[in-house]
Amino acid sequence: MGGTGYVLRLLSALAAMAPALHAMEGPALPATHLKVVGGWDFLSQYRNFEEPFWTKTITEQSGGQITAEITAFNKLDLRGSEIIRLMRLGLIDFGTSVLAYGADDDAEVEGIDLAGLNPTIEEARNVADAYLPVLDAHFQYKQGIKVLTVWPYPAQVLYCKSRLNGLGDLKGRKVRVGTRAIGEFVEALGGISINIPFGDAYAKIKQGNIDCAVTGTLPGNAAKLYEVTQYLYPLPIGWSMAMQGVNMKTWSYLDPQVQSFLAKGIKDMSNAIWAATARETEDGINCNTGRDPCEKGTKGNMTLVPISAEDRRVLKDVLRNVVLRRWAQRCGAACVASWNKSIGKTVEMVAKP
Repeated sequence: MGGTGYVLRLLSALAAMAPALHAMEGPALPATHLKVVGGWDFLSQYRNFEEPFWTKTITEQSGGQITAEITAFNKLDLRGSEIIRLMRLGLIDFGTSVLAYGADDDAEVEGIDLAGLNPTIEEARNVADAYLPVLDAHFQYKQGIKVLTVWPYPAQVLYCKSRLNGLGDLKGRKVRVGTRAIGEFVEALGGISINIPFGDAYAKIKQGNIDCAVTGTLPGNAAKLYEVTQYLYPLPIGWSMAMQGVNMKTWSYLDPQVQSFLAKGIKDMSNAIWAATARETEDGINCNTGRDPCEKGTKGNMTLVPISAEDRRVLKDVLRNVVLRRWAQRCGAACVASWNKSIGKTVEMVAKP
């Protein structure tokens, strides 16, 4: 037993040393310090992935050569829509931004997450992978920003105060939306879309200014929407895609070894976020409706409305006949051509400007 115990302790010690040994392989990276603005500080993507990646992981894996400090954008009194502009101006080096926040200036960014385009997390990942090179080329040319990766927040679903049996019941209701495309989707169903920042949704519902809200399953739980709404319709309307970007001048100043190191690390972090988002989408549904397992949220008592096959068909019909057409009209011929060659080919759909 003593020999076996020694071997186990030795193996454990070697395993603990592995990250440090790996970091020491090859030439040392040049000492580099980075400043980062991340997403919402109370959401899982920031707490469990962004913050530890920038403050711990890169330092450990670089043998202490790469360090960073990160601040959530809401802690800087920013609403989110300013991130891309501040990155373009060089006032933010690395930043996380929900792509839809830049849609008023860049219709191209909407193309990755049009309402109804990605009914499953698997389809959302395929679409994001196909469109990433398009987004990167666009942002480098127009904004001076390199797009390093794209990841999703949990599925955007419907929270409503009064009884909801399906999409047809949105007619006449005031609905909080976070993107123009989802607003057009709601209006195509006879609803009244009101674009309200995520952080203001709770108060607006409580005050009676809106009847429903479209937002993420677990983010909505974190925002305590289960306290002011009663019905949850878990049909994924979108995924609120976010990008990790960097100012191109900042990127060009970094040593090529540091660029490669960060690009790989950010890709690994993104893959972990994608996997977690699939789990958190279900966890958010469970937590809002008081079911088990509820691991990362707070249990509410909402009524879960079953998704009908008819509404899945309506989702696609509205995408094809309203959302995609309107987006194509404001995006223009060149933009639509890039979408058709990437996302269009992936989802077997053709947009026409």
